[in-house]
Amino acid sequence: MTEDPSALRRWMIAGPEVSHLVAQYEAACGTKEGTEHTSHHEETERAQRVFFENVEKLSQAMKDIGNPFQEESRDLLSLDTKDIAHHTAAELIGTHLEKGKVRFQEFMKGLEGEEESTFYEPIKKNRVDFFRQVPASVDSSKQKVLKEDCQLFSKLFISCQSRECDLKEFFHHENQSHPAALSDGGKLHTCQKSHLTTILESQVTTPEAEPDADTIIIDGAALIKARTRGETRRVTGKGKIPSNWRNFLRENDNKAELFNFLADKIARVATPNVVIVTKEEDAVSNRTINLAGVAPYSHEEADTRIFVHARHVTEAGSKVIMVKASDTDVVVIAVSVLQALQELGLQQLWVAFGQGQHLRWVPVHDLCCTLAEKSKGMLFFHAFTGCDVVSAFRGKGKKSAWQTWDVCDEASGVFSKLSQYPPVVDDEDLKTLEKFVVMMYDRSSTAEGVDDARLDMFARSRGRMKPFLQPDQR
Repeated sequence: MTEDPSALRRWMIAGPEVSHLVAQYEAACGTKEGTEHTSHHEETERAQRVFFENVEKLSQAMKDIGNPFQEESRDLLSLDTKDIAHHTAAELIGTHLEKGKVRFQEFMKGLEGEEESTFYEPIKKNRVDFFRQVPASVDSSKQKVLKEDCQLFSKLFISCQSRECDLKEFFHHENQSHPAALSDGGKLHTCQKSHLTTILESQVTTPEAEPDADTIIIDGAALIKARTRGETRRVTGKGKIPSNWRNFLRENDNKAELFNFLADKIARVATPNVVIVTKEEDAVSNRTINLAGVAPYSHEEADTRIFVHARHVTEAGSKVIMVKASDTDVVVIAVSVLQALQELGLQQLWVAFGQGQHLRWVPVHDLCCTLAEKSKGMLFFHAFTGCDVVSAFRGKGKKSAWQTWDVCDEASGVFSKLSQYPPVVDDEDLKTLEKFVVMMYDRSSTAEGVDDARLDMFARSRGRMKPFLQPDQR
């Protein structure tokens, strides 16, 4: 039977029914086994009711998305959750038969050999979850690579000394394709941006209750991500909410479809307040008003779109604005644009940061007064020390950078100048930035450039890994 696939399939299908008929025959004959009351677990009233409910749900799911047997796409779709499996996971379906045969052959070899295996031991299953996102494994060899690079760098340094080479030129180059101070194997090295918000909050006193505001601007994308509830999914009005909300939002197609769906729904909500919602590059509202000031958009990020709305409502007469967005980028941009909004008549600007019991309200207007000259250079400082699109310095986060800014006064003028997007960066500005980086890694260093600092740190550390975490001039 196990060697004939067709016979095995017939036995699998007919086996339960044959067993049921045998039990009925034994009961009719009055044998001992037949007199015992036996019933199939699916014959109960509850099991039958649940079965018919599931059949109705399956039929309804097919009606919502169409006949699955007429589906032309090659996507592997879950009818229940509407999740679409990754194409690599869908390809595994074609390998099930071969993997099953391998398991069976291993089982048979175990019976024939001297291993302690019996016929009644179950064969291990090949478990494959097609709709589960496999987390990226952390590369444990990164530290090993850095150590090997350090040893190589030490050997090159010794050979450079014996040949009387230019040591400054030697430390002007990295010994790997991607600098360890600014990348993780060619990818951006990230830092905790929220540490900057913590620093800024410590500069002011936050209220215990939510302050009043005549305008509230909500970062809709952040609000949706805050749901603790990336698969690819088809969005419908009656569709089931994804169990892994963050994975769902990782797909750009999901976000676009969901945000457009919510924008249309919100714009039709009956409310006495004026509601304006972003929809792709346009905007919609529940009132007939002039939206020329907020549409069409040329901003890709919601962080900057928020302040397009802020300018629009300020020009309309708003005096107090509350921005609800749990993103450090929003706080930094708010600090940089406050002066322009105040010139239009704005009096107070608040940012609601955090969630749940950690929610607090940052008074941006008070923060700018406390920061004084630093408020003009916040944009470049945040970008230079690491943001979503710029690598951070390895081992030096926002706290270290802020402490360096406190003792490097000349950096304020450069940060303020570069925050205004000048077309050209002067050599003097670059020297100041190099000095800032040197001080961030070593306050006691007297070197003016990062290459000289690398040489000095390498000599003082006796070839340890620390100098490899400082970038070169290039």
